[in-house]
Amino acid sequence: MITRQIVLRYRSPGYVRFQLPSVLGTAEAGNALLTALRQVGGIYRVRLSGNKLVIRWNEALCDFGEVARQLHAVATRLEQEGVLTAPPVQTRRGRFLGATRAAPVKWLRRRIQDVRETLTAFGILVRQGFKRGPKFLHDPKALAHEFANDVLVLYLIRIHWHRIVTQWIPNPIKHRYEWAAVFYMTYLLVRSRLPKK
Repeated sequence: MITRQIVLRYRSPGYVRFQLPSVLGTAEAGNALLTALRQVGGIYRVRLSGNKLVIRWNEALCDFGEVARQLHAVATRLEQEGVLTAPPVQTRRGRFLGATRAAPVKWLRRRIQDVRETLTAFGILVRQGFKRGPKFLHDPKALAHEFANDVLVLYLIRIHWHRIVTQWIPNPIKHRYEWAAVFYMTYLLVRSRLPKK
């Protein structure tokens, strides 16, 4: 019987939480169960979340025994009517898609995206360095210094981008010291690029 698979998880006056078998957690069975329980006098809230059923009732109008009897009757009726069907078996592809949504996989994807963006930025800097051509041959130390500055600026922008967009721009007065540091670093960067006399 399906009712033997229903597990009582928590009970207090006017509140109970059950763990339902997966066949009662399907859309059709869940809707039928909720509709039947909401018609019971005294029950004022029924919520089904996955396989977790939460019922709240007025103690003056009904008791836990009545709630349990109604749940037993509804589950038995659904089983006899053939409404209860096994949930769809998760295929290998479905398990793979579920695994791709796991936290470690999301973290790994973000790291891979960071590496791609960093490599793209390095590629731009390297191309700019090659465009300068003879300067590298005449003064490789200066070019290496400029390259290191560009890498540092890109790194700082990449690390602080979320804060810049969500905190610094909406509230510039509160983050005035951060903005002062940004302007000073911009000044140093521009000054380093000016031709030396």
